[in-house]
Amino acid sequence: MRDSPRFAFFVNSMLAFACAQLLGSALHEAGHGIAAQLLWFSPRIYAFFEDNPTGTPAQTLLILAAGPVTSLVLGAAFFAWYRLSKPHYTFGRLLLFWLAVLSGMTFVNYLIVTPFLAAGDTAQFADILGWPVLARYAVAAVGVLFVLALSRPAATAMLGVAPASIETDSVGARRRFILHGFYLPLLAGLVLTAVAGIGGRPINVFYGLLGTLGNIDIVVAALYARVAEPSEGARSPDAPLRIAPAGIALYLALVATYIFAFSRGVPV
Repeated sequence: MRDSPRFAFFVNSMLAFACAQLLGSALHEAGHGIAAQLLWFSPRIYAFFEDNPTGTPAQTLLILAAGPVTSLVLGAAFFAWYRLSKPHYTFGRLLLFWLAVLSGMTFVNYLIVTPFLAAGDTAQFADILGWPVLARYAVAAVGVLFVLALSRPAATAMLGVAPASIETDSVGARRRFILHGFYLPLLAGLVLTAVAGIGGRPINVFYGLLGTLGNIDIVVAALYARVAEPSEGARSPDAPLRIAPAGIALYLALVATYIFAFSRGVPV
């Protein structure tokens, strides 16, 4: 079992998810920080948050918006990069897939939680502008529509990184692949992500992990999307399917960065 292609893919997807989440979170907070820096503040980035400075309402709105917009732009860029190559498996493509999905879904999930998470960027944005409750639920509804619209592209992208050695030639097989290759690795990757919160502020680490778990919505949607398996002639050769040492090394380096640098605050 431990040497099976499915197990190796599960472990690699778990590592890729955790690495992508930690990278994506740092880039999201850097988006806030760069906007604050451009407005002549001196922000610092911590584990899963940035100490938003207090300025005028317009300044605060720009800083709040910068994080989700940065995630959206990066998600689109990562996805475009992912699509440059034919379907095949490498750990790098698996990492790129998760970077694209998690970055893009950071923006979408912020829309969804606007009426529910007072500490979220979009909820604070709505507070400053004085949006009524109905408008906040309308924003959340738009976010849900985004999840539904993205379910097929997400499922297609998942199949695009499936190793040829793993069966995906039927609807049931494709669902099992997404379940074992992305849904369960997300849950296991949540535990790996939590390790990076050691030394951080508990409430901010909690919100960071809550956002991490929130990404399960697109995976669940992809489970039920009807997509076709990539044709054999459209594939490039796979890399050897084994647990990736590069994935372990990258994960450990990111965790060390979070624990020893972001826990104390990194100036932008």
